[in-house]
Amino acid sequence: MNKEITVSLPKNISAKELPLFKPFLTYQLSPQKVKTFNNVFVTNSGYCLNDQGLIKESHHDHPHQIADYHNEAAHYYYAVKDHPELLIELDDEQTYLLIHHPWYNYYHWLMESIFRAWMVRKKKDKMILLLPDYYQNSDFIMGTLEPFRFENIYYIPAYHSLMVRNLCLPQIKAKVDSYDYKMMAEVRQFYLDYVNRVKKLNIDKGERIYISRKKAQRKKVMNEDEIEPILLKHNFTLLNNEDYSFLEQIAIYANAKYLVSIHGSGLTNMLFMKTGSKLLEFHKEQTNEKDWHSKAFWYMAEALGFDYYQQICIPTDPEDDYFNANFIVDPELLDRNLALLFADE
Repeated sequence: MNKEITVSLPKNISAKELPLFKPFLTYQLSPQKVKTFNNVFVTNSGYCLNDQGLIKESHHDHPHQIADYHNEAAHYYYAVKDHPELLIELDDEQTYLLIHHPWYNYYHWLMESIFRAWMVRKKKDKMILLLPDYYQNSDFIMGTLEPFRFENIYYIPAYHSLMVRNLCLPQIKAKVDSYDYKMMAEVRQFYLDYVNRVKKLNIDKGERIYISRKKAQRKKVMNEDEIEPILLKHNFTLLNNEDYSFLEQIAIYANAKYLVSIHGSGLTNMLFMKTGSKLLEFHKEQTNEKDWHSKAFWYMAEALGFDYYQQICIPTDPEDDYFNANFIVDPELLDRNLALLFADE
């Protein structure tokens, strides 16, 4: 049975911005189950098919994207039809575990795939984890897996798909913008304990962190030089997450209480911040019909019990979409919003 989740409005909401948030003050959280399947076609990207078609537990439940899921799965299926050498059969008695899906980025891996691993953590040593081979070269993939200590991992060669006799499939969450509060608290504590007690890492960059995307290829704050003095005035440390390993980032954000950045995967690190933290997220102004307003980090902050603030920013190109646009941040508005963050200090 679905659970209705209620969220709070941003702390600095204005009447003009209210339509972006007020219609979305509740959402449905669907339960996630762990299922086992036999004789499953597994694509390199994580979609699963059996004789009934695309297995729903391997993809999100976003109706406008269903056709894309089917098209990608079909791409791998027909590639094997044309080139049988691209199919690897795992027909032994072992049980294989699948947790990944095509959206390869930090947020989706940590907040979706890792949560699927968490669901089966007590029986992980009886299974072989399936991963695309290029995941081996990713620090955040291997760093997040390190505390789990998987005994066996099978790396799927590039372009290849699998036919798996016994597959364990923890269900991916139905909606991206939804959070199991209990599981989030458990995963958060799991990583904090590992970094503090096992790795004994303590990297103190202060309680106030601004995540820069200067080193990113897209979605940057183009007038960052203009807002840096304001951030420094409010005692923020300016960071590039790319300069630190995943485990080092946990250590940094475990000491943080205030976080400011543009909408992007870096904000996922609020998972590790102190109890009672505050977040200010820069959003893109909606300037074309393909635009949308992401609720991912608003809802995530609510799930963690954090105060959420937001600031709408104009893009340098109105035709750019939400995922690629570069932003201009209003310095005066930023200064006022930061003052609100610290008003009760």
